[in-house]
Amino acid sequence: MEFLDKIRDRIQGLEEKELRKYLIVFLACLLLIISFMVFRYFYKISALESRIEDINELRVDEVRRLLSRAEDVKKRKEEVNKLIEEEDDFKIIEYFEGLLKKLRLSAVEVVPSRKMLEGDYIESELVTRIDGVSMRQLCELLQELDKKKRIYTKKLEIKKSSKIPKTIDVTITIATLLPKTEEEAT
Repeated sequence: MEFLDKIRDRIQGLEEKELRKYLIVFLACLLLIISFMVFRYFYKISALESRIEDINELRVDEVRRLLSRAEDVKKRKEEVNKLIEEEDDFKIIEYFEGLLKKLRLSAVEVVPSRKMLEGDYIESELVTRIDGVSMRQLCELLQELDKKKRIYTKKLEIKKSSKIPKTIDVTITIATLLPKTEEEAT
């Protein structure tokens, strides 16, 4: 209380001119502080609105990208379904054995397998080892495999042959998609 009494006594002791001067300085400082706070408030609002717009643009771009990707997946699925319908009785092992005969190659080892995929397909995979082939024979094999749209190459391992000089040993993994049957889908 004593502090407030000192201030009151000081104000009462001032002349009117000095009182106005102090009052104007006080109001100017108060106006300056309020102006600074209002400026800061609107500056932050502007910065946040700008950030919201940037985030919204990123979100819209992400949605466009996802929709485009979904459309691509849908087109690819239609292409796969069309290929499957064209050759509904396709057997990867029979095709590959016929291709080996055509190219006069013989496989040392052929391991077929099947893997359930999410969705409507089963992946039929064939891992084959062919020893003692030339690069030319390998290229011809790969070209023939590439011609068949129903098949895709998953893995290719090439090693220098330890048995036959100037040849290579090849392990190739190819696969195709097959439709799931009703028993397999459950």
